[in-house]
Amino acid sequence: MKLKKAMILFCTVCILNTMITGCGSGSESAAKTEETQAEKASPEELNDAPLKGIDGSAEEPQENTAGKWQALEPDVASAVNADFLGKVQKMEEDSFFIVERKVKVLDDGSIIYSSPSSDTDIPDSQLIHVVFEEDTRFYLKETDENEEGDGYEESGFQDLKEHMFVEMKGSFKNDEFYATEIRFF
Repeated sequence: MKLKKAMILFCTVCILNTMITGCGSGSESAAKTEETQAEKASPEELNDAPLKGIDGSAEEPQENTAGKWQALEPDVASAVNADFLGKVQKMEEDSFFIVERKVKVLDDGSIIYSSPSSDTDIPDSQLIHVVFEEDTRFYLKETDENEEGDGYEESGFQDLKEHMFVEMKGSFKNDEFYATEIRFF
């Protein structure tokens, strides 16, 4: 009888040790897996993930100082003679909102433009606020009946309408585009 109790006690101790050892290495394995995932993650994924503080609570991510919107790359800006392109989506009394108009310069020097359809419902979070000063210059593209032409005539904000394309010179500050020159058609 004592032998039977001793074997049961011995087996119980062995099982408990196995469980403790298994749980301990599981935690270590989980920590190693997190480190491996962090090493493989791209910088963008790491920037979007909430940071964990010393106490394990999640901290808010730091503000992106570069901003959501960026001016065109210098080579593209030179090719289109503008710092940013867009399509007017919403008008206000003294400013307007655009959706970005993508541009790509091909190897042969030709330029491809793309923008959402006028019928597309664009969320406000995807619109770019364009701000201008009193000295901002506005130009309306001169076109003939075939919609061809490359000259611009001086114009004003009152001539700008929704769904017109804009080519702008200026810069971004806090994800707002501050225009010094606006050409539209």
